[in-house]
Amino acid sequence: MKKKNILRVIIAFILCFTTALSLFACGGGNGGNNNEPKTEGTLEFDEKGNVKFSNVSLKLETVVAGDDKDAFNDIINKFNVAYRNKIRISVTNTVAGSFEDTVGKKITNKTNAPDIIMSHQKSHKNFEKNKLIQPLNETMTASKINIDLSSYADGLSKYSDLGNAGKIYSIPCDGQSMVFIYNKKELAKTGKQLPTTRAELLEVCKAYKEATNNMPIAWSTGADYFANYTYFTAVLQNGATLYNEDTYTTDWYDNKTNLAAIKNATKSINELIELGYAGYNQSSADNQSAFNAGNRLFYLLEPWSLVETLNAYSEIKKVTVDEVISDYVGGTTCQGWFAMSDNEHKNDIYGDSHFFAMTMTVTDINKKAAILEFINWFNSNVDTGKDWARAGHISMSKTIADDAEYKGDVYVSDFLAKFYPDVNNFRCIGNTPYYAEITNNLKSVFSQTVKGKGAAPSEAVMESAIKGAQNAINNAIGFFG
Repeated sequence: MKKKNILRVIIAFILCFTTALSLFACGGGNGGNNNEPKTEGTLEFDEKGNVKFSNVSLKLETVVAGDDKDAFNDIINKFNVAYRNKIRISVTNTVAGSFEDTVGKKITNKTNAPDIIMSHQKSHKNFEKNKLIQPLNETMTASKINIDLSSYADGLSKYSDLGNAGKIYSIPCDGQSMVFIYNKKELAKTGKQLPTTRAELLEVCKAYKEATNNMPIAWSTGADYFANYTYFTAVLQNGATLYNEDTYTTDWYDNKTNLAAIKNATKSINELIELGYAGYNQSSADNQSAFNAGNRLFYLLEPWSLVETLNAYSEIKKVTVDEVISDYVGGTTCQGWFAMSDNEHKNDIYGDSHFFAMTMTVTDINKKAAILEFINWFNSNVDTGKDWARAGHISMSKTIADDAEYKGDVYVSDFLAKFYPDVNNFRCIGNTPYYAEITNNLKSVFSQTVKGKGAAPSEAVMESAIKGAQNAINNAIGFFG
């Protein structure tokens, strides 16, 4: 084995070992936490058969702790007003990097543990594996508060059982990935429509560059979300499978389809850079400035910064935000943009999704029922859906998504619905306890193979990076079982 590969495996072991120790310290592992769900108390129902809530207090801990924090907390405040004297929720916002460890210790030690968690789907399998969350089925039966998974986007609701057939552990509420907005007046200079395929994207970029001598796409390849979301989107659009759902292992190099798909994902980005249609390692500030000045056709950004971006654009143009939306800036999808050939996955978009779950420390049936009541409220209240959309998160509830008022909201109709034309094509990591190993190693492939103009790697370099990543993941899984 070459020294590079040995080093890569050792690093993977260290990362995995650190994670394992952290979980073990939290009572992780099936042998470290023998908790089983417990239920106590009784429910009272009104004459219509609905649960009567009286001053039920709930603690919610969420990974929402960035630009969208205030929007989420405002939504919770509105819930508290609507359910005054019935249910009250207090919120703790914890950053993503420490969420699993912090919340895991709180639940295991039963010290200020949350009753509800709202975190990325990828973390919930580990929470279930370490018996930190409990299924919702029993409470649904007792309270007659039903959560219908058919009312959620198919691509996400399938993960709600966390691999336990017949159980419902976690409920999706939204989706978010890196998204593209475009300059309407710059598009008009090309004489073309918004692209829906790779070939059309290249045609539009070529026409724009010839008409203006400007680079068409403003994006920051050095941003973490570019690797996390955009590169993963490119990988999926070219037909790759991230892991085997039974063994959690990868065959990125051994499987010819996966090998070709990951190489094509790299090529799809490098080609745009090589043609001068997009830059490499440009700063977010420079990209936004170029877009606002009318010197870029497309701009890739985090969706939770959309409102801020539109406000900045309006100040520069000396027009209202409404005028910006109607006359200057629109949203578009990247479905098909990275697919180097036609395939059934060309419209996939990869991102994160927040899921709700009930923690193992909750035993009071009134609290359990209140949790279901809140989840249903969040995923059925149209005003909540609109508020959360303005914070950059599209609803994964069909009840909200199909509502005329929601669809008519300008931030939904002109942006969120354009970013994700079909939420059933939205993808996230799924039910694997090894999501960190998969994510980190695919990002390693990205960093080794996506390069600046004139520096595109050879086939051998790409294949070596992919093989090393595959082996690092599988060795880590084999070591820890």
